[in-house]
This record gives sequence, C-alpha cells and structure tokens, in this order.
Amino acid sequence: MINNNKTGEKVTKGAMITEEILDTLIEQCAARYAMVKEKVSLSGDISDETLRLIGPTTNDIAEICVINVYQARYYLLKLMEEGRVLKTGVKKGYPLHWWLIGAEK
Repeated sequence: MINNNKTGEKVTKGAMITEEILDTLIEQCAARYAMVKEKVSLSGDISDETLRLIGPTTNDIAEICVINVYQARYYLLKLMEEGRVLKTGVKKGYPLHWWLIGAEK
C-alpha cells in the first residue's frame, strides 16, 4: 500500500485499504466476467449463481491485497453498506462472492 496522495491530505490506513480493495474488485470482476460473459446475463437482478461465477471471494481479495480475510470482509461489508458492492447470500459451506456495482459497464 502506497500513499500516492500528492495534495498533502492525510489519508487513513482504512481509506487506503478500502481503495486497494476497490481497485482489486475492479480488476477481478472484469477478469472473471470476461471469462464467462457468453454464459451469464447481467441485466436485471444478479442471481447468487451468477455472482458466484463472476465475483471474487473474500479470500481472493484478501490474498491480492495482502490482508487477512477478516479485514477484507470488514471493509467489503462497509462498502456493501455504502451501496458500492453486492455480495452473495449466506449459504452454509459456500464462500461469499463480491461484485462491484457498476463493474458491468
């Protein structure tokens, strides 16, 4: 994590992690969707099955951002509360998958 803020404003560690997670989601959602775009439709509501095909897991995000899975989940849930990401429904034995709202554009 590098603070590239040139304006001299103080950026918190949490804000830096959030930005890194958003950047990772942009990359991962685009890459995963590109692999299956002929098989799925993003019009209307996205089903859990579709989201599991195109969205990275909490663990995927944690590994790429070099943070633990609990930190990743914390920040992803905050982003969900802000209306910036979607997550799959909770289903026993299945990992959570995440999708950046607007990533289909």
